[in-house]
Amino acid sequence: MKRTLPWMMALGGLVALTAVASRSSTGSNPLVRYSLAAAARYTVCGHVEERLPAGSYLYLRVRDAAGGHHWVATLRSSAVGTPEVSVRVLARAESFTSAKLGRSFAPLLFGAVSEPSSCRPESSL
Repeated sequence: MKRTLPWMMALGGLVALTAVASRSSTGSNPLVRYSLAAAARYTVCGHVEERLPAGSYLYLRVRDAAGGHHWVATLRSSAVGTPEVSVRVLARAESFTSAKLGRSFAPLLFGAVSEPSSCRPESSL
């Protein structure tokens, strides 16, 4: 239970963010705008090589076991600080520009980040 609590809190925060955003313009919330269907969601596991805070979000560059790199955006308040992470991908933008960071990511994954103990990759990119 102790290990799943941060993941559950992160997922709860993302679900709440999605619910609030769905009441407003879907174009203004990237999690809603680029949301994946439940059946298309997947998990990425790996080592965090870079962390970029941007307001209430945190961008992570994660290297997976195959050596691939993935940029992930998550809520800063719910992100775990461990070097190894599991990311439940809820949305994917083929190209995304962060106004706060002044840079673009291609692609950018949006998801709930948890400790690697919950890492169960369902598919690879």
